[in-house]
Amino acid sequence: MCKPMKSLSVYLLLFFSILFSAHTLADRLPANFNTEDKSLNQIIKFPDIKGDISTTINCSGVIQKNRKIKFFSCFKNQPGDEVYIYEIYKAFKKARYNPAQINGKKEEVLVQFRIFFKSEDNNNSINVINNLGYKENVDAYGINHIGAQRIIGAEIWQKHCPKFNQYNLLTKTHVNSEGSASNASIHDYKGIKISQTCNNWILSTLNSSKYIPAISGDIFVPSTHIEVFGN
Repeated sequence: MCKPMKSLSVYLLLFFSILFSAHTLADRLPANFNTEDKSLNQIIKFPDIKGDISTTINCSGVIQKNRKIKFFSCFKNQPGDEVYIYEIYKAFKKARYNPAQINGKKEEVLVQFRIFFKSEDNNNSINVINNLGYKENVDAYGINHIGAQRIIGAEIWQKHCPKFNQYNLLTKTHVNSEGSASNASIHDYKGIKISQTCNNWILSTLNSSKYIPAISGDIFVPSTHIEVFGN
């Protein structure tokens, strides 16, 4: 007699969890690239390269309330990526983006995404995927999930870190399905060695920031947020 009741409880819990997630998804809309006009993938020109190719370029930027993007950057993964990055840089200022919304109010968020270039049998395609491709997240939620997006705040770390010296720090932060962060850590850095004060403020910024959580199957899910700090 207990088993049917237990099964019913599980189904009810799942039902209300999905119902709650769907409600919160409507309240917290992530920034995206699916614009009807001037979408990034339509503006980028495919490089003049012969033969079949498949290349992925990782990029990031802050999507603003005015549908533009700032602090835009793309990263070279392998020799030859320069030609793709060149075409992306020619296009990104002309493109328009859908800003994030929290309870109907537009917010600036950091977005990290990938741009896929593929040519097969003289058929070219360019696709923008709204996540950075971190293996742990892709294994859990698939290639097309939406990555967590950090809501841009006061960014106090910038007052405590070098402004004119070259450095890059790779960070990881756990973001739960409610958009709260914890366990921020620095995993790698390049360039000059920065102070512990700078490190501490970066970690504090990550842990205290609010996020739009990652989304898989129209449900908010926990994920690992990867972010590069530097100049």
